Amino acid sequence: MGFIENLKEQAAKNKQRIVLPEGYEERTLCAADQVLAEGFADIILIDSEANVKANAAKLGLKNLDKATIVDPKTNAKKAEYANLLFELRKNKGMTQEQAEKLVENPLYLGCLMIKAGDADGEVSGADNSTG
Repeated sequence: MGFIENLKEQAAKNKQRIVLPEGYEERTLCAADQVLAEGFADIILIDSEANVKANAAKLGLKNLDKATIVDPKTNAKKAEYANLLFELRKNKGMTQEQAEKLVENPLYLGCLMIKAGDADGEVSGADNSTG
């Protein structure tokens, strides 16, 4: 068994919920489709359901219906995440209004999902530069 196959097998034994905040980006969607087809992680895509479905159809992807899709604008936990962000950053001067706006940013939302225990990890950088 090769390194990659071994890694996938180990991942499948300890399946994690991975947030992909760039749920609109073509390479991200193709990778998510492959991971879902192979079943070694649960995928959370951040984008609107309509965009994910349209992009999946355009790219011929067949497994994205297995992903959880979280729309940052209409997310049911939006207020909860905004309150969490506010509590984490209020001593640094963040206001509740700033937190409510930032929670719509997919990168912040993904991190807040992890902090709240709704996801286990995040992968990004396809469209947003990393430090």
